Amino acid sequence: MALNVPHAICRHSPDVQYNVTTVPSSASAPTAQTPQQPHLSPTIRRLRAVRALLWALVGVMAVVWLFYAGGLESITSMVRPSPKPVSTADIGQAAPSLRLPLVGGGEMDLESFRGRPVILNFWATWCEPCRAEMPALERAQQQYREQGLAVIGVDMQERDDEIQAFLTQVGVTFPSLVDRTGEVTRQWRATGLPTTFLIDRQGIIRDVRVGPLTDEMLAEKLTKLLATP
Repeated sequence: MALNVPHAICRHSPDVQYNVTTVPSSASAPTAQTPQQPHLSPTIRRLRAVRALLWALVGVMAVVWLFYAGGLESITSMVRPSPKPVSTADIGQAAPSLRLPLVGGGEMDLESFRGRPVILNFWATWCEPCRAEMPALERAQQQYREQGLAVIGVDMQERDDEIQAFLTQVGVTFPSLVDRTGEVTRQWRATGLPTTFLIDRQGIIRDVRVGPLTDEMLAEKLTKLLATP
Protein backbone atom coordinates (compact mmCIF):
# COMPACT_ATOMS: atom_id res chain seq x y z
CA MET A 1 0.00 0.00 0.00
CA ALA A 2 1.45 3.33 -1.07
CA LEU A 3 1.88 5.93 1.62
CA ASN A 4 0.79 9.52 0.88
CA VAL A 5 3.63 11.63 2.25
CA PRO A 6 3.06 15.42 2.20
CA HIS A 7 5.79 17.24 0.31
CA ALA A 8 7.82 19.84 2.19
CA ILE A 9 7.72 22.95 -0.03
CA CYS A 10 9.65 26.24 0.51
CA ARG A 11 7.54 29.15 -0.80
CA HIS A 12 8.82 32.68 -1.54
CA SER A 13 6.46 35.43 -0.30
CA PRO A 14 6.44 38.72 -2.34
CA ASP A 15 5.53 40.75 0.80
CA VAL A 16 8.76 39.97 2.58
CA GLN A 17 11.72 42.28 2.07
CA TYR A 18 15.17 40.80 2.15
CA ASN A 19 18.44 42.56 3.06
CA VAL A 20 21.03 41.61 0.51
CA THR A 21 24.68 41.83 1.41
CA THR A 22 27.04 42.22 -1.49
CA VAL A 23 29.99 39.93 -1.32
CA PRO A 24 33.22 41.50 -2.52
CA SER A 25 34.42 40.05 -5.75
CA SER A 26 37.74 39.27 -4.18
CA ALA A 27 36.05 36.80 -1.83
CA SER A 28 36.05 33.44 -3.41
CA ALA A 29 33.14 31.04 -2.83
CA PRO A 30 34.02 27.70 -1.34
CA THR A 31 34.55 25.04 -3.92
CA ALA A 32 32.53 21.83 -3.61
CA GLN A 33 34.71 18.83 -3.05
CA THR A 34 33.73 15.47 -4.54
CA PRO A 35 34.25 12.83 -1.85
CA GLN A 36 36.72 10.21 -2.86
CA GLN A 37 35.90 6.53 -2.59
CA PRO A 38 37.96 4.82 0.09
CA HIS A 39 40.69 2.63 -1.25
CA LEU A 40 40.00 -1.08 -0.64
CA SER A 41 42.91 -3.32 -0.02
CA PRO A 42 43.17 -6.62 -1.95
CA THR A 43 42.43 -8.51 1.30
CA ILE A 44 39.10 -6.73 1.82
CA ARG A 45 38.13 -7.26 -1.81
CA ARG A 46 38.86 -10.98 -1.47
CA LEU A 47 36.83 -11.19 1.75
CA ARG A 48 33.86 -9.52 0.05
CA ALA A 49 34.11 -11.93 -2.86
CA VAL A 50 34.22 -14.92 -0.49
CA ARG A 51 31.19 -13.57 1.40
CA ALA A 52 29.22 -13.21 -1.84
CA LEU A 53 30.20 -16.76 -2.84
CA LEU A 54 29.08 -18.12 0.53
CA TRP A 55 25.67 -16.44 0.21
CA ALA A 56 25.28 -17.91 -3.27
CA LEU A 57 26.17 -21.36 -1.89
CA VAL A 58 23.58 -20.98 0.89
CA GLY A 59 20.97 -20.13 -1.73
CA VAL A 60 21.83 -23.22 -3.79
CA MET A 61 21.69 -25.45 -0.69
CA ALA A 62 18.30 -24.01 0.24
CA VAL A 63 16.93 -24.86 -3.21
CA VAL A 64 18.33 -28.39 -3.00
CA TRP A 65 16.80 -28.88 0.46
CA LEU A 66 13.41 -27.58 -0.63
CA PHE A 67 13.01 -29.56 -3.84
CA TYR A 68 15.26 -32.61 -3.54
CA ALA A 69 15.66 -33.44 0.18
CA GLY A 70 12.05 -33.24 1.29
CA GLY A 71 12.24 -29.74 2.73
CA LEU A 72 9.18 -28.51 0.88
CA GLU A 73 7.22 -31.55 1.98
CA SER A 74 8.31 -30.98 5.59
CA ILE A 75 7.08 -27.38 5.46
CA THR A 76 3.74 -28.27 3.90
CA SER A 77 3.23 -31.11 6.38
CA MET A 78 3.41 -28.58 9.23
CA VAL A 79 0.41 -26.66 7.88
CA ARG A 80 -1.47 -29.60 6.42
CA PRO A 81 -4.23 -30.99 8.67
CA SER A 82 -3.17 -34.33 10.15
CA PRO A 83 -5.42 -37.27 10.92
CA LYS A 84 -6.22 -38.16 14.52
CA PRO A 85 -3.03 -39.61 16.04
CA VAL A 86 -2.76 -42.99 17.72
CA SER A 87 -1.66 -43.38 21.33
CA THR A 88 -1.61 -46.20 23.87
CA ALA A 89 -5.13 -45.14 24.86
CA ASP A 90 -6.33 -46.23 21.39
CA ILE A 91 -5.68 -49.92 21.99
CA GLY A 92 -8.75 -51.71 20.67
CA GLN A 93 -9.27 -49.15 17.90
CA ALA A 94 -8.56 -49.52 14.18
CA ALA A 95 -5.03 -48.63 13.11
CA PRO A 96 -4.87 -45.56 10.86
CA SER A 97 -3.71 -45.76 7.28
CA LEU A 98 0.03 -45.97 6.69
CA ARG A 99 1.68 -45.79 3.28
CA LEU A 100 5.42 -45.12 3.03
CA PRO A 101 8.36 -45.74 0.68
CA LEU A 102 10.33 -48.94 1.09
CA VAL A 103 14.05 -48.77 1.75
CA GLY A 104 15.65 -49.43 -1.61
CA GLY A 105 12.63 -48.43 -3.70
CA GLY A 106 8.90 -48.96 -4.04
CA GLU A 107 6.10 -48.35 -1.54
CA MET A 108 4.15 -50.40 0.98
CA ASP A 109 0.66 -49.92 2.40
CA LEU A 110 -0.31 -51.28 5.82
CA GLU A 111 -3.77 -52.02 4.43
CA SER A 112 -2.27 -54.71 2.18
CA PHE A 113 -1.55 -56.80 5.30
CA ARG A 114 -5.20 -57.00 6.34
CA GLY A 115 -5.90 -60.61 7.33
CA ARG A 116 -2.42 -61.05 8.87
CA PRO A 117 -1.17 -60.18 12.38
CA VAL A 118 1.38 -57.37 12.17
CA ILE A 119 4.23 -56.08 14.31
CA LEU A 120 4.82 -52.43 13.35
CA ASN A 121 8.10 -51.17 14.79
CA PHE A 122 9.23 -47.51 14.71
CA TRP A 123 13.00 -47.27 14.98
CA ALA A 124 16.24 -45.55 13.85
CA THR A 125 19.84 -46.65 13.41
CA TRP A 126 21.10 -44.05 15.91
CA CYS A 127 18.79 -45.50 18.61
CA GLU A 128 20.79 -48.03 20.64
CA PRO A 129 17.71 -49.82 22.13
CA CYS A 130 16.35 -50.11 18.58
CA ARG A 131 19.56 -51.74 17.42
CA ALA A 132 19.53 -54.09 20.42
CA GLU A 133 15.97 -55.37 19.82
CA MET A 134 16.26 -55.80 16.03
CA PRO A 135 17.61 -59.40 16.18
CA ALA A 136 14.66 -60.40 18.43
CA LEU A 137 12.21 -58.98 15.87
CA GLU A 138 13.97 -60.90 13.11
CA ARG A 139 13.76 -64.13 15.14
CA ALA A 140 10.03 -63.53 15.70
CA GLN A 141 9.58 -63.04 11.96
CA GLN A 142 11.31 -66.35 11.23
CA GLN A 143 9.56 -68.29 14.02
CA TYR A 144 5.98 -67.14 13.37
CA ARG A 145 6.07 -66.54 9.63
CA GLU A 146 4.18 -69.76 8.90
CA GLN A 147 1.37 -68.49 11.13
CA GLY A 148 1.03 -65.40 8.96
CA LEU A 149 2.98 -62.92 11.13
CA ALA A 150 4.32 -59.87 9.30
CA VAL A 151 7.01 -57.68 10.86
CA ILE A 152 7.37 -54.18 9.39
CA GLY A 153 9.95 -51.59 10.40
CA VAL A 154 9.47 -47.83 10.04
CA ASP A 155 12.74 -45.90 10.14
CA MET A 156 12.56 -42.26 11.15
CA GLN A 157 14.05 -39.79 8.66
CA GLU A 158 17.30 -41.46 7.66
CA ARG A 159 18.98 -42.09 4.33
CA ASP A 160 18.38 -45.36 2.52
CA ASP A 161 22.08 -46.25 2.42
CA GLU A 162 22.42 -45.82 6.20
CA ILE A 163 19.35 -47.95 6.86
CA GLN A 164 20.31 -50.66 4.38
CA ALA A 165 23.84 -50.92 5.74
CA PHE A 166 22.52 -51.61 9.24
CA LEU A 167 19.83 -54.07 8.10
CA THR A 168 22.43 -56.00 6.09
CA GLN A 169 24.83 -56.06 9.03
CA VAL A 170 22.19 -57.48 11.40
CA GLY A 171 20.70 -59.81 8.79
CA VAL A 172 17.17 -58.38 8.83
CA THR A 173 14.90 -59.86 6.18
CA PHE A 174 11.57 -58.20 7.00
CA PRO A 175 10.64 -55.02 5.07
CA SER A 176 11.55 -51.61 6.43
CA LEU A 177 9.85 -48.39 5.42
CA VAL A 178 11.23 -44.89 5.87
CA ASP A 179 9.31 -41.90 7.21
CA ARG A 180 11.26 -39.15 5.45
CA THR A 181 9.34 -36.21 6.91
CA GLY A 182 8.52 -37.63 10.35
CA GLU A 183 4.81 -36.93 9.78
CA VAL A 184 3.67 -40.57 10.10
CA THR A 185 5.73 -41.02 13.26
CA ARG A 186 4.03 -37.97 14.77
CA GLN A 187 0.58 -39.23 13.73
CA TRP A 188 1.20 -42.50 15.53
CA ARG A 189 2.73 -40.62 18.50
CA ALA A 190 5.83 -42.75 18.40
CA THR A 191 7.76 -40.02 20.19
CA GLY A 192 9.98 -42.52 21.99
CA LEU A 193 12.02 -45.02 19.99
CA PRO A 194 11.60 -47.89 19.68
CA THR A 195 7.79 -48.00 19.74
CA THR A 196 6.04 -51.18 18.61
CA PHE A 197 2.37 -51.66 17.71
CA LEU A 198 0.82 -55.14 17.59
CA ILE A 199 -2.09 -55.18 15.13
CA ASP A 200 -4.46 -58.13 14.66
CA ARG A 201 -5.84 -59.63 11.45
CA GLN A 202 -8.73 -57.17 11.40
CA GLY A 203 -6.44 -54.14 11.60
CA ILE A 204 -7.16 -53.48 15.31
CA ILE A 205 -4.37 -52.30 17.62
CA ARG A 206 -4.06 -54.91 20.39
CA ASP A 207 -0.92 -53.80 22.20
CA VAL A 208 1.68 -51.02 22.24
CA ARG A 209 5.16 -51.23 23.64
CA VAL A 210 7.42 -48.19 24.15
CA GLY A 211 10.96 -49.42 24.61
CA PRO A 212 12.90 -52.46 23.41
CA LEU A 213 11.32 -55.91 23.19
CA THR A 214 13.04 -59.13 24.24
CA ASP A 215 12.39 -62.65 22.96
CA GLU A 216 10.40 -63.42 26.11
CA MET A 217 8.23 -60.32 25.77
CA LEU A 218 7.57 -61.06 22.11
CA ALA A 219 6.64 -64.67 22.82
CA GLU A 220 4.09 -63.59 25.43
CA LYS A 221 2.56 -60.84 23.29
CA LEU A 222 2.49 -62.90 20.10
CA THR A 223 0.73 -65.80 21.84
CA LYS A 224 -2.20 -63.46 22.49
CA LEU A 225 -2.00 -61.73 19.10
CA LEU A 226 -1.91 -64.93 17.06
CA ALA A 227 -4.86 -66.32 19.02
CA THR A 228 -7.01 -63.34 18.00
CA PRO A 229 -9.20 -64.20 14.98
